[in-house]
Amino acid sequence: MKQRTIPLRILVNEALLRRLPPNHPKRQDILKDLLIKRAGFKGEQDMDYYISLLDDKDFYIFQDLRIPLGPNYFQIDFLLLSTKFALLIENKNMPGIIEFDPDFNQVLRKHNDQAEVYDDPVLQVKRQIYQFRNWLINHQLTPLPLEFLVTYSNTGSILQNPSKNQEIYDRVCKGGKLVFKVAEYQQRHQKEILSMKEIKKLTKLLIKSHEPKKATIDRYNISPSEILPGVLCPACSRGPMERISGKWFCPQCKTTSTSAHEQAILDYLFLLGPTITNKQLRRFLLIPSRTVATYLLGNMNLQHTGGTKNRVYSNK
Repeated sequence: MKQRTIPLRILVNEALLRRLPPNHPKRQDILKDLLIKRAGFKGEQDMDYYISLLDDKDFYIFQDLRIPLGPNYFQIDFLLLSTKFALLIENKNMPGIIEFDPDFNQVLRKHNDQAEVYDDPVLQVKRQIYQFRNWLINHQLTPLPLEFLVTYSNTGSILQNPSKNQEIYDRVCKGGKLVFKVAEYQQRHQKEILSMKEIKKLTKLLIKSHEPKKATIDRYNISPSEILPGVLCPACSRGPMERISGKWFCPQCKTTSTSAHEQAILDYLFLLGPTITNKQLRRFLLIPSRTVATYLLGNMNLQHTGGTKNRVYSNK
């Protein structure tokens, strides 16, 4: 019902790494955040295979929901919704030894001779259950049984439960066990709670309520003046490229391109936007011609408002 999209933080950080000088002091922080986000995104993509093994007649499936509740938001990696119950899944993508400590609500990961402590994902998804239940109540929707799982999609994850806590055994599993855990919940919940009319209403409201998390350069205290302008070469990543006879030419590696400006425009919208005008485009791409700028923007399939002279473009 709702498919995952690439997190905006990934797109923003990739653009930042393209547009900051090689010696910029924030590059390492940006790269670290990018790798963490990419790993999480890859883990959710890996879980898609196991989700696809379920009978799609049994569930309405939502990927990566972010729902407002009061002044805050709650995020669900996977929501499986049926007329009988709902299942919330929090997915992790961590290689190494994963040791659960339910007494202190934490997880110890040992990997590459390093030990790191993380928040308890079981407690995390329990909070999501609590928030989702309150969201249903606030919208005067029929409450239904809510189940939850923590899955580990990385084949290199070694799960350990030294305290032999029963809840860890019941609620944490590798991705390959998902279909069998879901079958257990289906056996447990056989009473119809929602009518088809109610579940369709709930589905529409979930999709309407979803608000993707915004991502800006403010997180790293980077000034717009630090963002390097110009069209970057798709072959050697250097710039700026020159506009010659309707093509972009790289003076460094001699590559030519007719579309290299497209990534530059998207970089602007990710980092300096969310809108761009003809004047802003000319300044950023380092081109003098208003006519050329209009042509380039017109071929980008961007949404726009305003007349010809004061047109504003966006990527929404």
